[in-house]
Amino acid sequence: MSRSEWRRRLREKRRSIDSARAQAASLRVATQLGNDPLWQAGHIALYLCNDGELDPRAIAQAAWEAGKHLYLPIITASGMQFCPWHAGEPLQANRYGIGEPPGEPVAASILELLILPTVGWTTSGFRLGMGGGYYDRFLAQDNGSGALRLGLAYDCQHEDALDELREAWDQPLHGVITESGVRRFTGCS
Repeated sequence: MSRSEWRRRLREKRRSIDSARAQAASLRVATQLGNDPLWQAGHIALYLCNDGELDPRAIAQAAWEAGKHLYLPIITASGMQFCPWHAGEPLQANRYGIGEPPGEPVAASILELLILPTVGWTTSGFRLGMGGGYYDRFLAQDNGSGALRLGLAYDCQHEDALDELREAWDQPLHGVITESGVRRFTGCS
């Protein structure tokens, strides 16, 4: 199958998850991450869910309660950057209708943990995204970001056959967190 066919198939799978199961998964991943050494990170970038993605709001709430600093992506003319996100702060919709925080982007080097939305993932660390390439371009830049990259996805989005689609520009994940646990790949300590 092509990338677009896999995207369609995997997006349908995640959109078919009922709201009760989705909410339970969101709470489970927050608990699992909170019990993992990765939770030591003080500066965490994540996303706002869209199109059936696993919702990281429970992670955000736990992070705020723990005094951590959160960042959301913003789409710019040159690609993607991250801005601080504070609890209760009003957001502005970007061209995709996804909320972005106001304010100035931070240096990528401040980010310690980057939680990425994921359409599909493999046990080798390949991440299939939505197709815009924003995260891959951000991660490929020589911007000083040493953030650990953790995909956030449902178990049903795991598909090792996706490895055949890997291209030179695809940036690998260090791990993935699903409703059943945190899995580390090469380079994730």
